[in-house]
Amino acid sequence: MKKSLVVVFCVIILSSLLAVPLLLKPPSAASQSEQQATPQSTPQPTPNTTPESISQSIPKNTPETTESTPTSGLQPTNQPTNDKLEVAVNNAINYIAQTQEPYALLMLNVLYRRFGIPEFNDSLQRYDQILTSYPHPLLQVYRRIADHNNTLDETDFNAVVDVMDTITVPALYSDQRSLPDNYPSVLINAKNSGDYMITHALLATIWLQENNCNISLPDNFIETLYHDTAALTDRGPPITDLALEAAAFLYMAGQGNLVDPAFVQNVIAAQFTNGGWSTTQNEPYNTNWHPSVLALMILLHVAHPAASHPPMIAPAPS
Repeated sequence: MKKSLVVVFCVIILSSLLAVPLLLKPPSAASQSEQQATPQSTPQPTPNTTPESISQSIPKNTPETTESTPTSGLQPTNQPTNDKLEVAVNNAINYIAQTQEPYALLMLNVLYRRFGIPEFNDSLQRYDQILTSYPHPLLQVYRRIADHNNTLDETDFNAVVDVMDTITVPALYSDQRSLPDNYPSVLINAKNSGDYMITHALLATIWLQENNCNISLPDNFIETLYHDTAALTDRGPPITDLALEAAAFLYMAGQGNLVDPAFVQNVIAAQFTNGGWSTTQNEPYNTNWHPSVLALMILLHVAHPAASHPPMIAPAPS
């Protein structure tokens, strides 16, 4: 009996010693992988609302953005090659010629008169069709960009309440209407406020000069305004809508020499395969009429340099 008990006791001890290593064995590689978190898809950024070159108050007739893919293989250099520049211009013309955004059409009219782009020759007619369907006062006010003899009612000017409009509209009609008494202060405050206020102050001075209107401003105000605007293009990549507007208005003012040639090459590199640009390269795959028009302005001035160009405001009929 004692021998049997000893044998049973030994068997129990041996079984326990064999079981302990099995309990302490680490999990297999397959078990470890099952415990890893499932990868999550990366959310796409939501496009930001960007101030328009003239006004934000008019509803869009077409979608704001178009899906596309970035152009590949364009590396920034000091100067764009003629081939790359020509391709970029042609693609941009094809893209923006389809727009139904009214303010874009006004800018296309400027480019038609300045560079003779045949695809834009009916831009004013298309604008007037939109104006007939949507007779908003601001559309009538800004029509003067394309028609020197544009007629207005006083009620149209009552719609000029947005801060950007109060900077630019007085200059647009400065050959017909007296400027507000505080208008020099308006321009000075805009210049000191930065960003889009600076670019709109520059646009206003362009129109004042085209209308041969002189106002009292501090010494070197215009020169400083040019350099402050140029500084908006020096913030580095990505190419933003604000930087494009700054560079485009400098070219419109005859100050394209203040735009770094490397910036122009970066503009070409930022173009998407559908011919457009996005408001910022932090928002990939969405092209927008506003930066696309501005980029095309820049590239056309680079492609067609001249000592002077026709004015932005349509001249009086001869």
